[in-house]
Amino acid sequence: MQKSIESKLGTFIHNEHLKSFKLESGPIHWSLNENHVSLEETIKRAETLFSVLEEFNIEAKIAIAKELIVYKNEFWPEYDEDDETLDWDAVDAGAYDTTLEEFCHAITLLDIEINEKSIYLEYDDGDLFGGHRIHATFDYNYKLLKATI
Repeated sequence: MQKSIESKLGTFIHNEHLKSFKLESGPIHWSLNENHVSLEETIKRAETLFSVLEEFNIEAKIAIAKELIVYKNEFWPEYDEDDETLDWDAVDAGAYDTTLEEFCHAITLLDIEINEKSIYLEYDDGDLFGGHRIHATFDYNYKLLKATI
């Protein structure tokens, strides 16, 4: 097995324990999983994603926000339920709800994992969910398959 791989993104270093190649330079950490797809194909997928990463990240954030916004607003409220002065009519009207725009602005892409069947992304939640990470899986047409915290 190769110990490192050169790509347009940089040099991926093999991690035997994780059975993957890692690139940890810059704000986003990349991982290429060893799988049934050739390593060349995996690198090609990573380089293709890298070439559209800015646009993809914008669209990914929107898709994730749409998937998780109801959960965020219903179970991770931005108000203190024990506040005796809380205006519950305002709560019911959505006055304290996080908007899609606020959600998208709050989250930050940290990790990208390229594997055989999908692209796995991990985001910092911007404290929307008490510091939990957001996990999202996309297919190779960049369609959201699943988003969780």
